[in-house]
Amino acid sequence: MQSLDLTLLERVDEVLLAHKCDEFRSTTGLQAAVNELALRNRGLEQALHEIAAEVQKLTESLDR
Repeated sequence: MQSLDLTLLERVDEVLLAHKCDEFRSTTGLQAAVNELALRNRGLEQALHEIAAEVQKLTESLDR
């Protein structure tokens, strides 16, 4: 996934998309909705980690 030519925005979009399985519908059961939300939450955590890593690299490069 971490190709050098991907921008941060593209990487985050890719992470979020990878952690989204189903659309919510009025017929989505409670357990399926909870599972989907848990999966999406993991994707948000991973995306946040990617952003934080990029900010840290940028900060370190500016400090030099």
